[in-house]
Amino acid sequence: MEWQGILVALFSAILLGGAPILAKWAYRAGADPTAVVILRTGLAALVLWALYLIHPRWRRYLYIYPVGLLGCLAVGFTNALGSVFYYLGLYRLDAAVAHLIYSMYPILVAAMGRLNGDPIPGLTRLRILLASLGLVLLLGRLQGMPDPFGVLLVLLSSGFYALHVVLSQRVLYEMPAQTLTLYALTAMAAFTPVAGWVFGNPHPAVPSGAMGPIFAMAAVLMLSRLGMFVGVKRLGGTQTALLTVMEILVTVALAVGWLGERLMPIQWAGASLVILSILLVLRESPHAPLPRWRMPLLPPAD
Repeated sequence: MEWQGILVALFSAILLGGAPILAKWAYRAGADPTAVVILRTGLAALVLWALYLIHPRWRRYLYIYPVGLLGCLAVGFTNALGSVFYYLGLYRLDAAVAHLIYSMYPILVAAMGRLNGDPIPGLTRLRILLASLGLVLLLGRLQGMPDPFGVLLVLLSSGFYALHVVLSQRVLYEMPAQTLTLYALTAMAAFTPVAGWVFGNPHPAVPSGAMGPIFAMAAVLMLSRLGMFVGVKRLGGTQTALLTVMEILVTVALAVGWLGERLMPIQWAGASLVILSILLVLRESPHAPLPRWRMPLLPPAD
């Protein structure tokens, strides 16, 4: 496999695993969930633009062609909807519970890719099975049904996140990951307030005690999206999604250590299966072709 893609995908997962914990801190400080997601997305986009404009080597990534911009808008729009649904659901659920449900998205990514005709090797299917069983065992902590509306919101978020991974894989055939990160995050920052006001009706005032976690969430979003898009470009959507299952282990560990949640033995077994699924990437063929989208964004050259 491509080692740089593997490392940046795992880096992205580790960062994303801390996001729910930071959000819970912001909620405890009195912040509204929709205001949190709007602020962290806007801050991430502003900082990213500043970095691209200041750094000479990154200015070249500002160039984008019209059809590619439309692709970035689609990626940003689906990600914005997923983010709003996730943080609204997280407000109603425990951090570990919400992220366990959300982390079913690798299965959805694989299913969407298969509908598009992408090949799924036998070892990849085994890894999907192991990750799915591990998540089911981790969900053993649910004794009784949590808030049904919160569960529905997180499930919708998982679906939109999977769709955004699949769309980003197609867009990355024609542009660098750095360009997609900038414009997709900008589109996300533009769409998130609209989705937030429609679905969440946020309160504009944010307590000062919540700003620290929100700034940290913005940094996590910026760096994790860059890492995730690099991983998708080098590995494909399904392989990147399977590697980013690592984020659920980070979330659970932080929830246990900082939020006082506890795991049962069966859940540790589930975590072991997830880790095994990730380690099996070492056995994947290094020559496996990246999946190709059936409908090209650009017409073939004459």
